[in-house]
Amino acid sequence: MGKTSQCAVLIAVLCLLLPSAVTLGNSQIPTPEEAPEIKITPKSHTFVVWGDIRFTDPKNCERSDAGARQALLTQVASLEPLPDFAVLTGDIVLTGQDDKDWNVFENETRQLRDRVKLFPVLGNHDLIGKSGQTKFVKHFAELAHYPVLERNGWYSMRYDNSLFLMLDSQSSYLPQSLQGSWLRNQLKRVPDDLNFLFIVLHHPVVTHPGNRLSNVSVCGDTKKSLNAVHHVEEAERELKPVLEDFSHAHSSIKVIVFSGHNHNYERYVEKGITYIVTAGGGATPYPIRRSPNDFYQDAGPTFNYCSLSIDSQALSFQMYKFNPKDNIWRPRDSFQLPPVSP
Repeated sequence: MGKTSQCAVLIAVLCLLLPSAVTLGNSQIPTPEEAPEIKITPKSHTFVVWGDIRFTDPKNCERSDAGARQALLTQVASLEPLPDFAVLTGDIVLTGQDDKDWNVFENETRQLRDRVKLFPVLGNHDLIGKSGQTKFVKHFAELAHYPVLERNGWYSMRYDNSLFLMLDSQSSYLPQSLQGSWLRNQLKRVPDDLNFLFIVLHHPVVTHPGNRLSNVSVCGDTKKSLNAVHHVEEAERELKPVLEDFSHAHSSIKVIVFSGHNHNYERYVEKGITYIVTAGGGATPYPIRRSPNDFYQDAGPTFNYCSLSIDSQALSFQMYKFNPKDNIWRPRDSFQLPPVSP
């Protein structure tokens, strides 16, 4: 056997032994099988986004407000028209490996899951314990078809003229990492007809938290809970210029970044990118440092969800805030993004 034939045989053997990734230089780029691509057919042309619910025993009111999270689920399930899907920005349950928390999730979301597809990203609480990520994937019907997500927690979704890149904040975004290589590859090959790019992750890329430690009222104002807010982490600081470079090179595509982690609501625009923190799904509220130039300036807790309608002409956005005193949802922030003509 000649050297050429020997090399061909060796490459074939390596491909059989290492089917999960193709190695280029020092980077491993996941094959499509390793990063699911999910297509969603538009019907109502609307979807909703929220996060940081922390499903757990309702008695554990210091960690999650059962009344607020259940009110949100009821509200979304009753929307007309029904949204085509819901995006969840992480921290679905309080403890990822706890079957009791997942049982609460199953019971409280049953009505919604019967009507609306749920597409989550991993939060740090979802990964608590060795079995956290596995339980996370198995409890979402739309993800359970892809067991690879039990190892690699990122995927993409195509929805009409929009692309969603669903990231795992607990995995690296660096170029040589699996997720980082996949992300950059996705950004290089965006479809020609794309108008909107959504980046969804748990840890915020832009946030303005209040004091590091804060005492907030919980359990119907009967108790106080001491919590530590979250600042932007190094990984997200390094991710930001990657997104800015993409936005600068693709002026016809509007980029919107959804995140969670800081249990409140925030919206900012920097270098043409819209950054939204929607983390008011029920978890103990965190204070946010508001400034006169902020798009949203309400003080105190903001239990919230975001509703978006999208078509070939524009994107319309509204954030709805829950008032626990009268159980009414009211719009408190809104904007529109018309696609820029090339």
